[in-house]
Amino acid sequence: HAAEPVDPPADPARDAALAVRLSPLPVEAANVRLDEAGFVIAAGNGVTDFAGFRDLARALGATPGASRVVCDAGALPRAMQVGASGTVLNADCYVAFGISGAPQHLQGIGTVEHVVAVNTDLHAAMIARADLAVVADAQAVLPALLARLGAEA
Repeated sequence: HAAEPVDPPADPARDAALAVRLSPLPVEAANVRLDEAGFVIAAGNGVTDFAGFRDLARALGATPGASRVVCDAGALPRAMQVGASGTVLNADCYVAFGISGAPQHLQGIGTVEHVVAVNTDLHAAMIARADLAVVADAQAVLPALLARLGAEA
């Protein structure tokens, strides 16, 4: 037996009712794995308000990360750790809040294209690595940036 193709009769109303609209599903950036994230913001020892940090990540559409010090202290989960002993990033953009830049952490961001660092220490390794450095208290910048984003929404 041989099967022969058959063209069904065209019925635009039926075809429209059966059509499935395909569109991207919204993804919460906090649920994206660090090694798959395109935009990551990370908290270091200079951050104390981790709820505010998570709010900023959400507002920016960024995946949250953390330094080893923050994860060791239990402030954020180990799965969020960036660095050689955590996750090596493939992100396009990385913003480090209050992270000095230990060698192991810098190994984790080696291939990131754009790095922004917010730190009070002008001589921190993360400031030297950054494409854009903000010499300021990360804990002061976080709520100010969140407020600015809220004002623009």
